[in-house]
Amino acid sequence: MSKGQALGSIFGTGSRRAAAPAAPAPGVAGLLAVVDRLEAVLDAETDALKRSLPADMAEIGNRKRQGLLEMDRALRAVPPAPEVRERLHRFAAAVERNRAALGTQLRAVREIADIVAQTLREAESDGTYSPAAGRA
Repeated sequence: MSKGQALGSIFGTGSRRAAAPAAPAPGVAGLLAVVDRLEAVLDAETDALKRSLPADMAEIGNRKRQGLLEMDRALRAVPPAPEVRERLHRFAAAVERNRAALGTQLRAVREIADIVAQTLREAESDGTYSPAAGRA
């Protein structure tokens, strides 16, 4: 054994080459592409919400529904695989970030709606029928 071969075997660079990662099954590759597209839609919506950018929420909703339909179909055609499980965990994190951003937006809309409703009630009432009127 030559000196180069001995060092190569120590550092894993000898005549044996590391096996290339196996290509995912055709259905798996399709599913991963669907998940990537859907996650991109979620990330775009989350970014728009966090940065208060204008966004066509109807279009985003349509794209999310279409992506979920495609993902559902792709998941049915794919056997469980480690790369699918790992990718779905990352996707779940994107869904959670999106849910949190939407929840913040929804709470803000509710607060504004409550303020507007209270202002309208106060503007329409002269106080005659308010609960405080009978206590004077």
